[in-house]
Amino acid sequence: MQNLAKYIVIITLLMCQACSKSSEAFLEKGRTFMQEGNFKEAVRYFNWAVEKDAQSYAAFNARGAAYFSLKDYDNALLDFNQSIKLNDKDYKAFMNRGNVRRETNDLKGALADYTQALPLNNNVPDLYLNRGVVNAQLQNYDAALKDFNEVIKRNKQNKNAYYNRGNILYTQKKFKEAIADFRTAVQLDARFAKALYALGMAELLADKKEDACMHLKQAANLNHPQADGKVIEYCK
Repeated sequence: MQNLAKYIVIITLLMCQACSKSSEAFLEKGRTFMQEGNFKEAVRYFNWAVEKDAQSYAAFNARGAAYFSLKDYDNALLDFNQSIKLNDKDYKAFMNRGNVRRETNDLKGALADYTQALPLNNNVPDLYLNRGVVNAQLQNYDAALKDFNEVIKRNKQNKNAYYNRGNILYTQKKFKEAIADFRTAVQLDARFAKALYALGMAELLADKKEDACMHLKQAANLNHPQADGKVIEYCK
């Protein structure tokens, strides 16, 4: 009976705490849990933030981000839709909804969201990067190259922009240019297994077998799933 009484007191205190805090306070606490990687607890606090203020587009966007991190894409999409409905001038919900659509293979929807987000804030390199990836998946290669070029123009340390641009150049059989981009990506991150593998494959096609085998072996040592097979096929 005493334990039950303590349990009731604890629950009551938690309920009182939820009643006393503002939506913004719950939002900030949820963001702290997001930074710690505790996404389920973040959702709980964002729920309270929404209950306190159902007009808070930031709370819906934050909860959508937590759901996205939990791979709960259906609920994430609902929250980003609501955030946009409440405020269609904030780029973040469009970008986040684009990420959901990309993960669920709605590539045209993702492309539309990234494109709509850019006029709202064109100083976010990841928007260009994400749109470039989707353009590449849709085989809009010229548009993808423009996006990756824009990322590199703004941030010459972005390894993913070089890697993705290199992939397009590789597809276009521009192996010399592709090799240059893959090399830059590897220089920026020596443990970038995908870039090492791509570099090795491009070097094979450019008749640079010695360099190719060195890079394929490095990719294999970093557990790239296809590298071992290529080493056996070309480097033994």
